[in-house]
Amino acid sequence: MVHLKRITAIILVCVLLAAGAVFGADAASIVSPAANSIVYTDSLLVSVKVTELKTIRVSVYEEKTGTAETMASVDVSKFTEEDLKAAADTKYSEVLLGEAALYTNTADIGFYTKQIAVTPGLYKVKAETLETVMEWSEEEQKLVEKTLVSQTVSSLVAVKTKPAEEEKTQVFQDTATGAVTFIRKILKGLFK
Repeated sequence: MVHLKRITAIILVCVLLAAGAVFGADAASIVSPAANSIVYTDSLLVSVKVTELKTIRVSVYEEKTGTAETMASVDVSKFTEEDLKAAADTKYSEVLLGEAALYTNTADIGFYTKQIAVTPGLYKVKAETLETVMEWSEEEQKLVEKTLVSQTVSSLVAVKTKPAEEEKTQVFQDTATGAVTFIRKILKGLFK
């Protein structure tokens, strides 16, 4: 009976590993911002999860419209989620924000995170999994190290104007109702 359970467990593990290989789980996935999302903020948290011992390159682009002389941010003030999905097929000019960042995962699971100040517009977060290979160079007549992109994942996000903050209500207000005041007086009387 014990052998049957062990054999069943081993078969189940093999099936799960084979299913993972067939579906080709990505080494890197963008956690934040969520794909095709609309956010109301003035800063964007970029977070990429890496599940293999790999190096990734993370880039954030602002999508722009117009020509090189008259580039402007995409007006997302009236964007809906359907508009955002359609925007994935639209050709925009990509302007890199800052420099692309390299992150090497040295554990089972690693996270690259960075906070970026943004203005209203359309942004693309791109994570590329990098592979280093050795290739023969005819020019140098020796093996040279070359970095290739083995996988790319990207996510579009529409950043809208952050609404003005309304007066914040206190979570623990000192205004007590009649019943609360009555119970408080009883408890104070018991513990004197």
